[in-house]
Amino acid sequence: MHGRLTIPSPNSAHVPRRTAIIATIGANSADRDRIGGMIAGGVDMFRFSMVSGSHERHAMAVGLVRELSAEHGRTVRLMADLQGRKNRLDGLPGGKAVWADGDRVVLTHGEVGAGDLGVHCVRSRLPWRDDLVRPGTAVLIDDGLIELSVVQSRAGVLQCVVVSGGPVSNGRGLTVQGATDVPNGLNDRDIEDLRFAASLGVDAIALSFAHSAQDGHDLRVLAPDAMLIGKVEHPTALAGLSDLTHAFDGLMVARGDLALEIPYAEVPFAQDEIVTACVKGDAVSIVATQFLHSMRRNIRPTRAEVTDIANAVLRGTDALLLSGETGFGQHPLRTVEVMRRVIERAERETMC
Repeated sequence: MHGRLTIPSPNSAHVPRRTAIIATIGANSADRDRIGGMIAGGVDMFRFSMVSGSHERHAMAVGLVRELSAEHGRTVRLMADLQGRKNRLDGLPGGKAVWADGDRVVLTHGEVGAGDLGVHCVRSRLPWRDDLVRPGTAVLIDDGLIELSVVQSRAGVLQCVVVSGGPVSNGRGLTVQGATDVPNGLNDRDIEDLRFAASLGVDAIALSFAHSAQDGHDLRVLAPDAMLIGKVEHPTALAGLSDLTHAFDGLMVARGDLALEIPYAEVPFAQDEIVTACVKGDAVSIVATQFLHSMRRNIRPTRAEVTDIANAVLRGTDALLLSGETGFGQHPLRTVEVMRRVIERAERETMC
């Protein structure tokens, strides 16, 4: 194992913490002032999502993090998050559309046809299990913001109706609930992004939809010096947590996609199960997704969000991850400050 996630160095202006803060750098936070402000605010690691942004943009941001962390006298680590294995929407004319409730959608993992008038024809980048799809099966897009219902299924083609519509775009995550298998091995996109991240000397590599010990071994061959994090987002991973904690240096409770693959009422219990498995397996535990979701727009958190952060700390989680809140939210510095303050308060409770 390559060590626990870094907490603030002794010369930090803030109270020393056990629980690390990971923040995502995205389109709205990749400039000098915001990166520097988040470092000063207590960020211990920055995450780069390899599904968005160019390699050039990521390289520039990595350079800024290193320069500014040195200026602040902080050790700040870097994580590259591989996203190639996640199933995504494709084939929208012009790359985006707005679907209304009741619209018809034809989904295929083959070639996309022109379709009839009033029918949206789109493609899934990964296949699903035809034998597990039934009328009424939910198809969830963009973390479930868009929902389709299967009306009819035949080999490789799903006839669907829009249950909850809105704007959609190519590249949004797509789940055929209960019928999507995780492909074995690293795909070409994963390997390309991993080699690029390794060339930058990042400290950690996270793999989406990790589901077997072999995944960890494959990553270790290509990135032997990095901390390897398996993202738990599928029932297969939940069934093999012990093997994953031995193959990876840490596991991430990726609640966004996990809540699409299992009933959402089971997610809190899955989170506890994963964190407990990490403690037993001496692996790093990270919990991610929607800790301060409302602060993408609002200046103050909700009471439920504050409670969520505190409970994760009290359960012994090693690190909490901010994604959209700092990647494209309007208040990244304020969001980091709120998370740090809640962590500090919760950790005082653990010392009582």
